[in-house]
Amino acid sequence: MMLDVIVPVYRGIEAVRRCIESVLSFPQQAQYELIVVDDACPEPELVRWLREQRDRKRITLLQQPGRHGFSAAVNRAFALHWDRDAVVLHADVEVANDWLDRLAAHAGKGRDIGTVAPFASYGGVAGYPRTGFRNALPEGHTVASLDILFRRANLGTSIAVPLTCGPCVYLRRECVTAIGAFDGGPLGSDYGVEKDFCLRASGAGFRHVLATDVFVGHSGAVAFGITAAEELAARAEKALDKLFPQYPVLRAEFVKNDPARPFQRQVDLLRLAESPKHLLLFIAHAWGGGIRRHMTELAAMAGDRCEVLLLEPAAGETVQLSWAKDAEGFSAYFTLPDDSPALVSLLRTLGVARMHFHHVHGLPRAVLDLPGAVGVPYDCTLHDYYAICPQYHLVTEHGRYCGEPDAMGCAACLARRPGQWGLDIGAWRGAFGRLLRGAERVIAPSRDVARRIARYFPDVEATILGHPEEPMVAIPRITRVVTLGNLSPEKGLRVIAACAEDARARNLPLSFRVLGSTTEPVPIWPQAPLSIHGQYADAELPKILGAERPDVIWFPAQVPETYSYTLSVALATGVPIVAAALGVFPERLASHADAILVPWDAAPGAWNDALLGAGLGDRVEAPRPASAKLPVS
Repeated sequence: MMLDVIVPVYRGIEAVRRCIESVLSFPQQAQYELIVVDDACPEPELVRWLREQRDRKRITLLQQPGRHGFSAAVNRAFALHWDRDAVVLHADVEVANDWLDRLAAHAGKGRDIGTVAPFASYGGVAGYPRTGFRNALPEGHTVASLDILFRRANLGTSIAVPLTCGPCVYLRRECVTAIGAFDGGPLGSDYGVEKDFCLRASGAGFRHVLATDVFVGHSGAVAFGITAAEELAARAEKALDKLFPQYPVLRAEFVKNDPARPFQRQVDLLRLAESPKHLLLFIAHAWGGGIRRHMTELAAMAGDRCEVLLLEPAAGETVQLSWAKDAEGFSAYFTLPDDSPALVSLLRTLGVARMHFHHVHGLPRAVLDLPGAVGVPYDCTLHDYYAICPQYHLVTEHGRYCGEPDAMGCAACLARRPGQWGLDIGAWRGAFGRLLRGAERVIAPSRDVARRIARYFPDVEATILGHPEEPMVAIPRITRVVTLGNLSPEKGLRVIAACAEDARARNLPLSFRVLGSTTEPVPIWPQAPLSIHGQYADAELPKILGAERPDVIWFPAQVPETYSYTLSVALATGVPIVAAALGVFPERLASHADAILVPWDAAPGAWNDALLGAGLGDRVEAPRPASAKLPVS
């Protein structure tokens, strides 16, 4: 059977050349004629090149007398041969291997099939790695290599879809004859004409399929530009909603069910299993914050040599395994411990070489057994005190440092605030003692963390390694007492509120500014000399500090911090710093010339005296106050 491959062309010589050469470069069993329709191309070089290809009998060239658009160009090519199926390719598509044979095979599976579409890098009914995104080709891959993976992963498989559209659509002649030509009139433009055709065809009893074993590359928007193309597409969707009342429901169900997802994931698994890079598994909670930032930075640092998977909690006992790259769509879900054998089998099949525990909050207890079950070495980073404290931060219910009581004190705390997994303090530390002892490396971001952990696990040797960071941008010295980051009681929120009240009562020349948000309400201006900026993105913080012009940067933490990214920003400013003499702050501020350390449980007056002294350049250890302490509730 002879087929027509139709390529309407308007502009973009490089894209057009790439498209046509890709069609002609790969032999097919199916016989086809390559028909190029010149829709009054305004580029003389492209017109000349197309005519050269025609003269060399590589293509059939149809030239429109004026620009009539995509639909008119396709319809003119349709009319050449009324007995042939046709494939319509956008002029910025790249095909590879036996793409046409596979599409034709799917089209031949039923006389009621109207259209067939492949996966595409951009546009169409199903994208890769993600649908609905302008995907770049994954690192190390070409269109041809990805298409081979789709063929291997999903050979011979197709699935029903409500319609097809986009850069590559196979149309069976019986469907075109029954339904008629493309028609952009009701839509106001040629955008959406394939969808209009498919919806009309569905009404006549034809069905549409996605060929899950074919992939094509697509640049997108060469003729119109990205902004204009998006506007035209949005307008077409509104028109389709009016023309076909069932369309919004079909679209919503298709997006919700995402039937292409399993076939995308099969290709992901092949890519991961065959990657020349080492495969690492990070295990962490699902919160953002410093741990997520640290993992992102580690993955970026190791990106040339490693791929990183992330295991995090999803809901209940279910965990999500995903590819830790923004451009990747892979994810899989497992309910533990029931699905542990399946998860272990997958990790082995993929060739995971090492695991790295960053946190366990929200994860089932079965994750602790993964390294042994998979048979790989692992590391543990102590971002907080999860190994010794089920509350993670050595914090009381009042948001303050607990003082690390004995086992009876910890048991009393757990009785009031049970930790996850329902373990008592002995069983908790027993489980994590075994985890740390089995680790190839236990990493502490500061000596303070290492010393605290060593008190409970003296046989565990921690490697002290600060978090890698980009160089901080120096900020000019300016005005105000500023705290950084989202504040909770353990970060000093109630200390700040008490100090603001003391400053108001004593009429001190202090103004407090929280750069971040708070976890509970506190009095603000005009009731107290305190204001709140709100949340910010990490990258925005240096500019925000420049605008705020702080005189002093303040860290009134009420629990021992393990590292503090915001302290790194503060150090880069050269602004005086006042901080609690607790956790990592004495260690990291030891060489900072303009730092004052204050006992973590100092009274508001002592804190404010230190803040005023810092503004004057006094570097002293503030004495432990004998006056009243801060309220704890």
